[in-house]
Amino acid sequence: MEKRLDYVDIAKGIGILLVVCSHSDALPLMWLLMGMFVPVFYFCSGYTFSCKGTLSEAFVRHFRKLFVPYLFFNALLFLAFGHFSLREVAGVCYSRYSLFPLDISPNVKFLTSGNYPMWFLTSMIVSYLLFYVIVYHERYRWWILSAYAVATVAFMYCPILLPWSIDTAFLTAVFMYTGMLARRHNAMSWNIWWIVLLTFLYVGIHCIAGDINLSVRMYGTSVAFYFLLGSVGSFLLLWLSRFLEHTLAGSLFTLLGRHSLTIFSVEMAFIVPAKSLCEYVLPGFAADAPAGSEWTYVAGLVEIVFALMGGWLLSVVLHKSRFLSRLLQF
Repeated sequence: MEKRLDYVDIAKGIGILLVVCSHSDALPLMWLLMGMFVPVFYFCSGYTFSCKGTLSEAFVRHFRKLFVPYLFFNALLFLAFGHFSLREVAGVCYSRYSLFPLDISPNVKFLTSGNYPMWFLTSMIVSYLLFYVIVYHERYRWWILSAYAVATVAFMYCPILLPWSIDTAFLTAVFMYTGMLARRHNAMSWNIWWIVLLTFLYVGIHCIAGDINLSVRMYGTSVAFYFLLGSVGSFLLLWLSRFLEHTLAGSLFTLLGRHSLTIFSVEMAFIVPAKSLCEYVLPGFAADAPAGSEWTYVAGLVEIVFALMGGWLLSVVLHKSRFLSRLLQF
């Protein structure tokens, strides 16, 4: 069995912290990191990739590891939120937050049972397939990458958001391939001056990148800028994570990283009651309070703790169950 890389788990742990933060009232705290907190998961998947079996065998293996948890956690959230309808089932099948981009009104909303973060799991399935096309036909990589770039730009003009994030998967597959290249060329050993240069590059692009939300195909001012932000930011986070190894903070992020799939899937089941608790306990907080107020940040931190602790505990329970751990392939 291949040894786990602790710094990759640390990077995923930081990534899942940022994902939860993005869904909480503490969202403004992570403004500088909006360009990389989702791409880092694709980047890390490519970074740890190892070629085993044929393309179809590799894809089926990842399909099972992602699709079964997708169905399981959706069913769990249906029970938790008490939502049962054909529209909810249709949302799970479509696996997208909405039918149209967010700037279109009226819209059709899917995944309203606290399960909207799980678009990521089906996105990963499609991304793996497209990533494997590059890896298993690498001698044609420039042709394939060019086709993916054209497809990414073309789908920006699609009037609807496609099911299973097909319209963004060509880009996220390239994030995976970039991660694989970083491992292949031992980029973690680059000179510190390269790291400084990339840091300035990330900050500079971030200042002009605009609003970004991969889940609804918002690339900001330019898809090229977003690709650079995601790739450079993911690399920098992975590089910095090495220095957290063998520290208390690193150990905590490692735990979160190894349970990130469960936390990603069920975070809203803990954020929603945490928000309700804050409305009851904090006299200066209301669900519709303007972003940036001190009570909003306090509520956001409470929501983050609830989501991380709740998701981690649930994941531990699932891992300890022999039947469920085998079913979910943990």
